Amino acid sequence: MDRTNHLRVAAIAIFTTVALASASCASESSDSILVPEERTSAPSTSAEAENFAVYSDFTSLPDGTAPSTFATGQAASVAPVPDPSMNLRIANGKLTFAPSIDGPAAAYFRTGDLGKPVTSMGMRWTFTAQPGGTPGVAAMAITDRLADPLGGASPLMPLHFIVTRDGWNYSVSPGTSGGGAELITLAAGTFNSPLAEDGNTIHEVRICIQGNTATIDLPDGNRQDVQDPRIEAWASRHAFFEPYTDRALTDSITGFTEVWVGL
Repeated sequence: MDRTNHLRVAAIAIFTTVALASASCASESSDSILVPEERTSAPSTSAEAENFAVYSDFTSLPDGTAPSTFATGQAASVAPVPDPSMNLRIANGKLTFAPSIDGPAAAYFRTGDLGKPVTSMGMRWTFTAQPGGTPGVAAMAITDRLADPLGGASPLMPLHFIVTRDGWNYSVSPGTSGGGAELITLAAGTFNSPLAEDGNTIHEVRICIQGNTATIDLPDGNRQDVQDPRIEAWASRHAFFEPYTDRALTDSITGFTEVWVGL
């Protein structure tokens, strides 16, 4: 891995290796928004997110294990992990983890089968820097089955998104029978200014899928459309949200404050 390029991170410990993008179902065209260099202040309201079919706000939950349901009532689960320090938990109003291994670490907060193809996703999160100053990852994906990094085959994915302080990447995957996912990058970009890693600034990403187009609202305020026939052809009914570190002892740590899925 070229560690001088912070976008080229191994984005899922066992499944994935690239960063994804985010989008919104709003109607503006991708070239109709002039953006500030960085828009990373806390959102003013959660009302829009709460209108999605699946939603959770972790900010008022007590410290402890990750919840077994979303706030909207659907079952939630966490994927098995190879080391206990990767277990997802609620800490200070965030869904996060505290990996202590020396190497890659990932954890997955998963929906079940939602009965319809996922058409939108979003997440709000913070990055908290660690000594060493290398960038961690916030990720989300749509999958054709439960993501299980210890279970062999990786899932088909019409959307796999990761974002670091420096940029983002949107990928799709046909899945594999083992040995990690084959990720196919459709779009990627860098931010004019790095996202804050102060543990307090809330970043937000939204992705809306309509047919073969994914519209991405990025945390710097930019919007971008990504078009590919596989986005529509591989439409699927599961989703997950994931904190990831390539270097667990030095990468910044992702803490989700809110997540949502639309159908």
